[in-house]
Amino acid sequence: MATLKHFLLIARHQNLAAASEQLHLTPGALSKSLKRLEDELQVRLFDRDGRSLKLNLEGEKLKSRAAALLEAAEQLQSEFAGDKQAFKCRIAAPALLQLRWGQEIATRTMAGYPRAQFNFEQKTEHAALAAVLSGECDVAVVTTSVTASLDSRLASASLGETEFKVAIGAQHPLALAGRTQVAVQEVLKHDFAALLTPPFVSLERHAATDGWRDDVFQRTICYRSDDLLLISQLLAEGKALAYLPEYVIQRLGMQVLAISGCPYFCRQSVVLVYRESGSQGWIAALAGMYKN
Repeated sequence: MATLKHFLLIARHQNLAAASEQLHLTPGALSKSLKRLEDELQVRLFDRDGRSLKLNLEGEKLKSRAAALLEAAEQLQSEFAGDKQAFKCRIAAPALLQLRWGQEIATRTMAGYPRAQFNFEQKTEHAALAAVLSGECDVAVVTTSVTASLDSRLASASLGETEFKVAIGAQHPLALAGRTQVAVQEVLKHDFAALLTPPFVSLERHAATDGWRDDVFQRTICYRSDDLLLISQLLAEGKALAYLPEYVIQRLGMQVLAISGCPYFCRQSVVLVYRESGSQGWIAALAGMYKN
């Protein structure tokens, strides 16, 4: 199974050096692993072009089968080993969703499988779904904006909803003045920090990357970053406000600033997505928790 894992990672990166770095192996060791697999199958899986590798037709054929085999093996391990043996649970999701639901999934899974290990892979929503389909990840956490035409091989279970709010730190002038509710026009007098890229697909069509209606209520955005730690520091120092999911505000230790005079809101429904054919062991148990 190790050689199949190596093959899938090489196929993803199309480069031995990049794949070996992720596996903490030398490129030479990874090259030998690939050669062993090709010798066993008596077929070449990649076309070589200098240092680059390009998956050929035989490699493409093996890629889907290898992912399915590994997924089935890991599911069998979790189903029969239970709490007796460690196994990896790979969760793909945007960073904002990992912050809440990635952790929640880990907590729920460990209740039944205390030796489970978790890989939280930060991916865009479409990339997260693709990773589950290819077998590179076990489950994805995405918003319903990308599941309207979900692949028939995938199933989903509702995780909940989240709504964006204005976050404020204790050192902000409004907080120091004891203001807990402010009219939207007054809020617009203060600087904001905003996400650099849209965290969800639905926000790509918005006037702002974080879902705020800047086309109606124009803010002054002085800081842009996808680094939540940096945004947290700007909030804590009172340098800016930020429009974030309410659970993120809580995780960052900030407060919600109530806004009056703004009829708009950004609310997202969140779902767990997994391969229906491979939903045994911990994945079946996890999906059952959210479906009940």
